Amino acid sequence: MEEKNRQELADRCLEAVQFLEREVRTYDLDSWQAMEVTMSQAKTLALLGNLGPLRMGVIAGHLGSGLSATTALVERLVDKDLVRRSSDPADRRVVICELTDSGREAIERAMCIDPIRLQEVLALLRDEQLEVVVAGLELLRTAGSQLRQGSASI
Repeated sequence: MEEKNRQELADRCLEAVQFLEREVRTYDLDSWQAMEVTMSQAKTLALLGNLGPLRMGVIAGHLGSGLSATTALVERLVDKDLVRRSSDPADRRVVICELTDSGREAIERAMCIDPIRLQEVLALLRDEQLEVVVAGLELLRTAGSQLRQGSASI
């Protein structure tokens, strides 16, 4: 496939995913407020929710902050039982951060797909269209899993 055509398809895919995201995602502001987190802490929670366990230095890089500031930020999330810190068994100097069960539940409450709204959207598709959509999404999920496994997230 020609590179220009491939990029056009990728752009159309991005536009469609962003549109669908706006249509079916809900953001529960009360849940965010209940967590009593700063914007940087919320970004950290979202980052860990999206990418899984990360090194402290990787989090700092994504936030554009220093390691000491990130360590203090994460420590406050640990105090709230939203994040767990552990040492990398291969290198005890490396700190790995991940969401706790409470943190994962809090993120899921704060940013979730509205299943009723998604069902309403899907109901507008014919059976054969729905099959194409599901097949495409499953391909994206597989590619995303491969990307995640191939990247050094820890």
